[in-house]
Amino acid sequence: MTSLPRLAALCLPLALAPSLAHAMQDLDTSSQPNPALVDPVLASPIPTVLMEPDPPLPDAVRAMINAAFASGEDDDVEAVIKLARMTNPGSLNEIGAMLAYYRSAHDPVAPPDPVGEMLAAAIASGKDGDVEAVAKLAKAASPEQAAEIDARVVAYRAERQRLREEEAAAARAKLAAAKIWQNWKGEGQVGASLATGNTNSKGLSAGLALARKGLDWNHKFRAQADYQRTNGRTSVERFLVELEPQYKISDRAFAYGLGRWEQDRILGYEERWNASGGFGYKVVDEKNIALSLKGGPAWRFTDFTRGPSDSELTGLAGLDFGWQLSPTLRLTQVASTSLGEKNTTTSSLTALNAKLTGALSARVAYSAEIDTNPPPGIEKVDTLTRFTLVYGF
Repeated sequence: MTSLPRLAALCLPLALAPSLAHAMQDLDTSSQPNPALVDPVLASPIPTVLMEPDPPLPDAVRAMINAAFASGEDDDVEAVIKLARMTNPGSLNEIGAMLAYYRSAHDPVAPPDPVGEMLAAAIASGKDGDVEAVAKLAKAASPEQAAEIDARVVAYRAERQRLREEEAAAARAKLAAAKIWQNWKGEGQVGASLATGNTNSKGLSAGLALARKGLDWNHKFRAQADYQRTNGRTSVERFLVELEPQYKISDRAFAYGLGRWEQDRILGYEERWNASGGFGYKVVDEKNIALSLKGGPAWRFTDFTRGPSDSELTGLAGLDFGWQLSPTLRLTQVASTSLGEKNTTTSSLTALNAKLTGALSARVAYSAEIDTNPPPGIEKVDTLTRFTLVYGF
């Protein structure tokens, strides 16, 4: 018969098991977090995927890239990098890092641009015609660069316009501040002739021409003297002084005043005065060619060598023409006609200048004096040809 204490010892664990199980259940339940306070990310974490690293760049390829870098030749670097990327697509990141490190110390060499260099040279010359011609050829040769070429030409034109405006403003300021005796330019000419034998002739020709350009006024001054003796007789004795101020009305139109004194005893007058005023216009005003016309009422006084003096109101018409035929050759024509009731007088001077060196030129000039009603015994037409040396200043 089993004793009571031993039975109790055997049954005690069984009796206590439910209580212990219930206690453990209560303990587990109390340790669980409150569902309302649970972080959804922590409660349900995103699965983590481990990426395999890029395969290492083969040593041979790395050595090839480093050799290209060491050469410093941009074309070689680009070719090797391109080949390395094609053969090692899994190492693009490493190749890119190597190229970026190289570029940080070596700027890429710009590819040759002959079209751009040609246009840059034309722009540097400052010749508008060359720039326009080169730009036209450049766009025809490289149509893909037409927009860039047009932009450069537009910028060049704007800069040239700015410089021209600055130069014009500076020139106007200089003219405005100039005194009446300043800014004169001119030329002096002299020629001589000598003939012996059947005809003994000695002649001298001298002249002075001055011009001044001002802000509102232009001035012209001319003096000419011709003297010649043939076989002991005076065959040419002509003197002339002329002053012409002009007031600028516009870029082409102007008002003028003209005063002229002449002496020519061979043509039958001791002196002749002409005074005129009127308006003129520059019909052509180009760099190499110019033509201006003028006209207005005039007054003429003539003191004849034989007979009484005479004066009358006349009308004057004149022209001034210049043509630069070449860098060394220039043709000029100055003519005027005084239309009077008693007599009409025409003076004409045609000259051809050939530049010799520096400020020195050679000139051949042909002048004609025409009077419709000269004194008795005087020819209506009198001409004179001069060969002179001209010095400009």
